[in-house]
Amino acid sequence: MKENTLPQKDTRFIKQEGKVLMLGNEAIVRGCLESGVSYVSQYPGTPTSDIGEYFHQVIKESPEINDHLIHHWAVNEAVATSACAGAAWTGCRTFNPMKHVGLNVASDALSVIALNGPNPGAMVILVGSDPGSLGSHQEQNERFYTWMLHLPCFEPHTPQECKDWTKLAFELSEKFDTVFEIRMSTRSAHSRGFVKLDPLMKGKSKGEFIRNIPKYNSLPPHAINNHIRLYERIEKIREIIPELGINKVYPGTNKVGIITSGMPFGYTMEALAQLNLNDVPVLKLGIIYPLNFEEIKDFLESLETVIIIEELEPFLEVKIAEIALKEKINVDIIGEKSFPKYNEFSTGLVAKCVAKIFNKEPSKQMINAMQYFESYKSIVPSRFPTFCAGCPERATLYSILKATDNLKNTVICGDIGCYVMSFFPPQECSDLVICMSCGISAAIGMSTKTNQNIIALIGDSTFFHTGMAPLAEAVGYNSNVLLFIFENSWTAMTGHQDDVLRYLINQGFSIEKICESIGVPWLRVEDSYNPKRLTRTIEEALDVKGLKVIIVRRECALQAHRWRMNQIRALESKGKRVQDISYYIGGCQMCFECARVLSCPAIRRTTTEEGIEEMQIDQDRCIKCGVCYEVCPNGAIRKSIINVFEEEVPFREL
Repeated sequence: MKENTLPQKDTRFIKQEGKVLMLGNEAIVRGCLESGVSYVSQYPGTPTSDIGEYFHQVIKESPEINDHLIHHWAVNEAVATSACAGAAWTGCRTFNPMKHVGLNVASDALSVIALNGPNPGAMVILVGSDPGSLGSHQEQNERFYTWMLHLPCFEPHTPQECKDWTKLAFELSEKFDTVFEIRMSTRSAHSRGFVKLDPLMKGKSKGEFIRNIPKYNSLPPHAINNHIRLYERIEKIREIIPELGINKVYPGTNKVGIITSGMPFGYTMEALAQLNLNDVPVLKLGIIYPLNFEEIKDFLESLETVIIIEELEPFLEVKIAEIALKEKINVDIIGEKSFPKYNEFSTGLVAKCVAKIFNKEPSKQMINAMQYFESYKSIVPSRFPTFCAGCPERATLYSILKATDNLKNTVICGDIGCYVMSFFPPQECSDLVICMSCGISAAIGMSTKTNQNIIALIGDSTFFHTGMAPLAEAVGYNSNVLLFIFENSWTAMTGHQDDVLRYLINQGFSIEKICESIGVPWLRVEDSYNPKRLTRTIEEALDVKGLKVIIVRRECALQAHRWRMNQIRALESKGKRVQDISYYIGGCQMCFECARVLSCPAIRRTTTEEGIEEMQIDQDRCIKCGVCYEVCPNGAIRKSIINVFEEEVPFREL
């Protein structure tokens, strides 16, 4: 019997019972499906982007869920948060994932939504933190928003907790008319573990909004009343925390104890085991805001010292110190002075810090393990992140460098997108990065105070996210800025989601027409695969005073290459022959224009059998964009076409 090699349908999200292996983010989605969530809205951002992809997978493959569950890729986090509130106010359960810096964007709306409360429905937000900036431009400690906005916050450690506490968050949100938060990190979001499944709950297909002006209009006097009501709700939630069973004490007889939560809890328990500190009591907090005073008091009273183990700035430490002071508990609190307030933790780091506190020497096995880990730094060469082979943004940077004589008297205001990598060597073509769309905002102010050439970068997804407002201001003041808009038709950096950008493009939405409508005085549309023409256009723009916009229209190389190869395979499957284009290097002068200025990763330096150094194109990585062929100053990159009279399959035009 022939073995079935067809891909199997993923049933983990729709099975009614059983035990399955899941990532933390997958378990969150399963928790939503078991809670009867019927509306989800988010803007993609690491480490939460895949949550939306799992929802789309479920909706696509499961008609029984498709009839009540809606997932929207929002244009930005503020839109997503407000949309979830609107759906909750019809009596539905709604879910709003975002990354930690996305909470900055959502906070304006969320500060009011938290006052109003989500009833008659329920609303849970998920915030993906990123200690160590593994996929973000900074590692802000967003936990402080829970204080400011009064968002009760669960911080799960295992995928099972991710699923179970998501369900609990929805139950409590509905019961207490309060927006709840689940805090993940890059590690907890993408760590695997077994998850026991419970039955799915069908969400509401439709609800109804019932008018209630005092509740939904947080303006004076209702804003004050809603603020009072929010404090009352938080205190009720604080009281019931012990009943929830999510905070857990691991008992011990030592007079030094530890309070921790989330992923640092795992590092802590491993570190204690390695140090043979088996008598140290540990309080694992499942909810980090609000804290139940009696639980904290009971844990502290038998201790002489308590160690707070948490990543980034002291959040738990501040509140625990406050409780100890109010309750007049004489206990030494060790935290930020013994643990770093930056970067992510690890078992080794926690073990070293704890060993120092306890005046204990790490075991030989532990030292050997850390040395073995560190030894790989000298074996595995570090590499800067870089653009994909054939990336149109890389080609644009090449033209910018050429047109400005390697950025002479020029400032590049960067932004968030794949092009954020432009500040790495060898291009070093970004002088500043703030946040989404703030490149053009910074450029507006900078252009008023310097005679340097000011260039700003922005991608199409960021343009829709928050970029149109600063562009309108630049038009209003006719700021002396050259803005590049990378129109690659994808939200590429977060994984090519089929989001609102794709929908707008499919509907014929045009960034060029938006620029014209706003009143951009000098506008050009160029193709970075024609680098010499683009270079001339940049030179022309820099000679013009006032606002200039160059739209670089060329599809993301990854998606363009996939589409092209699919077209080729489809034609060949029908017995048709197509042109086969390849590029190769002959007579290289080793000027490094292709490797150090264009810096395409498909081109590498090699040594021939005769000991001669030359550049070589890696045919497995080359996507045949032809930019290197265009820019080689010595004509050493050659183009070869096999089956020259057969059908040509070019990249698709946007």
